[in-house]
Amino acid sequence: MRKSNTIKSLCLAVAFVFTGFAANAQLTHLEQSMFLNFNAAMGAFNDDLDPVLASGDQIPLTRYNVGKNAGLGVGIGYRISYRFDVGFGEVSPYIHADFMWNRTKGDIRDKFLAADGTAPTYFNLPIFIGVNYRYQLNDIFTPFAEFGIGPDFFFITKESGTGTVVSTTTDSQTGLPVDNKISKDFKYKYKTTSNVAWQIGAGCFFGEHVSASLHYSGYGKHAIKTTDKDVSVQDVFLSDEKKNDTKVQNRSIGLLSLRIGFHF
Repeated sequence: MRKSNTIKSLCLAVAFVFTGFAANAQLTHLEQSMFLNFNAAMGAFNDDLDPVLASGDQIPLTRYNVGKNAGLGVGIGYRISYRFDVGFGEVSPYIHADFMWNRTKGDIRDKFLAADGTAPTYFNLPIFIGVNYRYQLNDIFTPFAEFGIGPDFFFITKESGTGTVVSTTTDSQTGLPVDNKISKDFKYKYKTTSNVAWQIGAGCFFGEHVSASLHYSGYGKHAIKTTDKDVSVQDVFLSDEKKNDTKVQNRSIGLLSLRIGFHF
């Protein structure tokens, strides 16, 4: 409830700022934009995996490793904005939504493939309310900078396959410990999470209809949780020290994006 109220308060504050621009500046026109995003994972989203499983392997990832190890990704975006001439450039309040897609890196996907399984895939859906400032140098180049804030929704697809559990027993004849490897099927499903996100970026318009820019988006810390029915499955693969660990696993999700825009 507190997180939801924070998001609403931030959006309301930005809306008041936009109202001030509208009251004191001349409306130029409505602008719609489509974007192609090419992104690289930042923060914990790009962290290496921890070997916390009883088998010593990296699959299944479970909530201790999922949300890490994201590779290069792509995305699409849509924006609607108004352009206001403020005398020393143009200010454009906007509403912007992205749909970002990142896979786990190739070495991890190969392990899932070898286990006849499916590696988890990561999706972020941020919705920003923000403002863009641009200043036209000439007919070709118009540099700009912008900032936005709003909610982000983080989705993790299920992971599945066959994992190995190591069970240690004592040999009845020698009395020595013996490791027995047992194959177990697994399937984890994860809950969708949300948090306050922000983005900042700078770039340039080339003419009126095409732009290129570099953006950093911070999607906040997302708490990784499995669905309730998968808790018992988790106990099979985790090491003894992790089975009863109820500590929340948080991931700081960030993306550095090259954004190509088409404006009309």
